[in-house]
Amino acid sequence: MLDIAFKDFKAKKSRALMCIIGVMVCVLLIGTVNNVLYEMENGLKGDLGTVNGKLYFEKNGTGFPPYGSILNEELGDEVLNQSQVNREKSTKALFSALEGTQTDSGFSIIIVGLTPGKEQAFIQNATVNGKSSLVGEADNAIIMGSEAAIKYNATVGETITVNDNQYKVIGIMNKQGTGWPLSIDYSMVMALNKAQNISSMPNLTSTVIIIPSSSYTIQSAETSLQDTYPKYSILSEQDAEKTIDKNLSQIRIFMNMINAFIFIVSIVFIMNVMMMTVKEKTKEIGTMRAIGTRKRSIMKLIIYESLIMSVIGGIIGIILISPVYNLMGLLMGYTGIDFLSFYIPPLVLVQLLVIIFVIGTFSGLLPAYLANRISPIEALRYE
Repeated sequence: MLDIAFKDFKAKKSRALMCIIGVMVCVLLIGTVNNVLYEMENGLKGDLGTVNGKLYFEKNGTGFPPYGSILNEELGDEVLNQSQVNREKSTKALFSALEGTQTDSGFSIIIVGLTPGKEQAFIQNATVNGKSSLVGEADNAIIMGSEAAIKYNATVGETITVNDNQYKVIGIMNKQGTGWPLSIDYSMVMALNKAQNISSMPNLTSTVIIIPSSSYTIQSAETSLQDTYPKYSILSEQDAEKTIDKNLSQIRIFMNMINAFIFIVSIVFIMNVMMMTVKEKTKEIGTMRAIGTRKRSIMKLIIYESLIMSVIGGIIGIILISPVYNLMGLLMGYTGIDFLSFYIPPLVLVQLLVIIFVIGTFSGLLPAYLANRISPIEALRYE
């Protein structure tokens, strides 16, 4: 039956082309949407690495990054002196988005002001080309994230101008995000007092980045500090993850609705084409039934045709996902896009293969059922 299905496929090229294009568009759209969602989730969750093993003391309800949190330095010093806090590794910090520094990808450069010598509280395991500490450097020394460095075409040792302020670049971090950008990639790490002056926030900070002391775990330090400061938030990695999941939930629902609509339309479209095929083959099916062909074989024939067209259209759609995704990035302003690269996350690829199989199978079931209901005698009379 498979060889007959191929013959029918070749004989009805226009109809087959319609099905192939339908499946291709379906797979392309669903794959691109899922790719965007996958990269967005991975990127936002990648920011959790900045919170991993640490606590962020901040104003209630501000989340991460804590742009909206404002604390006075006296409170920050008080928190640093708590027994739960490793003062040697923890630091007051100021997070502020620089106005007028929007990058090509639509994200603003972030000032991260820290106490010199405590840079690892934010940078953590990021590899830095150049110096990774502000200790002993000039007041205007900065360590830049990869995207911030690209924005200003900065190199280590160079002095750059941002919003009429000059900065000496002593280090540039390697890119941390693999898809959706991370906050650290758009950061400019500098001394806290310099960040306060630039942001016009003297004696103010956004948060205290806390490394728990050796006698406390993350959980016990969080609980103890929260009991001590009930009017403030103690943000842990788990809290940040909940915030990210909450922010992504509505996006997931919307994108899944789009996927479901595309999927249903594709099945209905291919099913209609296959039903037209069955009608066109009424006399042929009747002849096959009259010479003893079993109903099961006729059903296989229709489903095989549907699967062949779905697989061809699906493969073409999968091949086009990366170029279309890169084109979207180019239209959104991303630079350095390699159109020759081809990458689809394994999870997305598995989803697409399942969709191709389901479309090919289910869109052929009803036409196959109708084919089996054709009476051989009436079919032979059919014109």
